[in-house]
Amino acid sequence: MNHRYLVREIILKYHRGEALTDEEQKILDAEMANLPADKVWERIRSHVEKQPKAVVRMSAARWLAGAAAVVAIVAVGLYRYSTYSRKTEEVLVMQMVAPGHYHAEVAGIVIDSAGGGQAVPYPVLLPDGSKVTLCYQSSVRYAKAFVKRTVALLGQACFEVVRKEQPFEVAAGAGVVQVLGTQFNWMHYPGLPDEITLYNGKIRLSVGSLRKDLQPAERAVIQEGSPIRVRVEKMKTPEETLAWMDPQPSFEFDSTDLYTVIQRMAYYYQVGFSVDPDLRTGGRITGTLYLQWKLDQNIARMNDMLKYHAQVQFNHGMIVVTKSTLY
Repeated sequence: MNHRYLVREIILKYHRGEALTDEEQKILDAEMANLPADKVWERIRSHVEKQPKAVVRMSAARWLAGAAAVVAIVAVGLYRYSTYSRKTEEVLVMQMVAPGHYHAEVAGIVIDSAGGGQAVPYPVLLPDGSKVTLCYQSSVRYAKAFVKRTVALLGQACFEVVRKEQPFEVAAGAGVVQVLGTQFNWMHYPGLPDEITLYNGKIRLSVGSLRKDLQPAERAVIQEGSPIRVRVEKMKTPEETLAWMDPQPSFEFDSTDLYTVIQRMAYYYQVGFSVDPDLRTGGRITGTLYLQWKLDQNIARMNDMLKYHAQVQFNHGMIVVTKSTLY
């Protein structure tokens, strides 16, 4: 198989949420290592600025099957797969509609995407009048006709759903949420536990054979594994999960385990991370990290939160958390 085609198939498989073999994971890691996230979006912006529309040619069938997220695939496609050609070829036109925000339509499917490290929320108005606000490195995909009111999500978004007779459905990974009219936030980043927080109305969560109705101020945490684990908890201040939409966007953590906090930091800044095994469970963090701050500023803030129980450093492109010598 042509290497260029093989890599593309692996990327599509990854974004469908399918398990990769060890060999496929090595190929993907090697490929993405050559595409630093901070450089990928700079190259996209540069391409778009030079010409009003950035054009990528790829198979429509393959794209529609796997493009839950436009971020990585389009980033690669702009300058790596633009020469790929088949009989089922379609033209994907990415338009930058705001700094770091992109819109595309192909074969009746609409894709809206916010870039990595993007701290400014990206509002998307759906055909039925519902509103989706995208967080950093997030995307939604939906049919332009929107007859079935179905949206696919990768990343994080706040949904404000207009009540209609036809149910509204959001799918991300193994989970599906069905609603009639409500407001909720769904965080679905690769490698992180899913978090779905309901603010008003009612939603029904389906994960495999599990069916669970969420009530306002409840949050469902979905942990990948075999079997998939779902925990539902009542929140005192659910609006904290929307801190990323504030005028000064931030992460709000309320007794969140240290490992998850570091995961989210690393994903936002697009760097690696390492946490001492002895610190992966039990440690709870309460506090705020500001998305418009530089990484070193938030690392200093983390060290203040940890109060000498652990130490956070940034070394060789990685956030490293170790036990404090005073611990």
